[in-house]
Amino acid sequence: MKTIFTPCQVPWAISPSMSGLTLIHTETGVEPECTAVFGGGRLDNNGFVDSRRIEIEFVECYYTRTGPLDDDQDIESIDYTTNSAFTGNMDEYLDWRSREWQQKGVCPDSGFYVTNQSPWLSMLPTYFHDSFFHYLLTGRDGYVEVIARRYGWKEWLWINGNREDSIAVGDIVGSGERED
Repeated sequence: MKTIFTPCQVPWAISPSMSGLTLIHTETGVEPECTAVFGGGRLDNNGFVDSRRIEIEFVECYYTRTGPLDDDQDIESIDYTTNSAFTGNMDEYLDWRSREWQQKGVCPDSGFYVTNQSPWLSMLPTYFHDSFFHYLLTGRDGYVEVIARRYGWKEWLWINGNREDSIAVGDIVGSGERED
């Protein structure tokens, strides 16, 4: 079985150059807590992507794994496939991405993907087969995979300085939940 990921329907994208993808997975007495934090951005009306600290909280995330991913490679290099809507020449990719993002309000290739069929998911106990999903986040130098029921996110503008300082100096400017 080949793992085929679909881009998650989110209004932001993981930054390909400043992601700093961080996974925090904590054991608790009730259910594990799992958060991914990274640098990303949203497309503005002028066609530029701003800078944000984005935090995804995964619900009922019992399984995680990580790995290296060179910044000039895509997920096909780790034996995954995406069913991306882009079929043109790579020289046209950024124009296509901006156009689609502007028209639909969601990034067509955010670096955040989902599937409900994968060898990893099928190897888990039966409890996880029906309403859990295999998520993949791609950063500049690595990737994070989680098995979770759903997710929600929060965004802070990241104007300057350390990404983590953006929480202290600004309010949440965006949030949402799984809509895929």
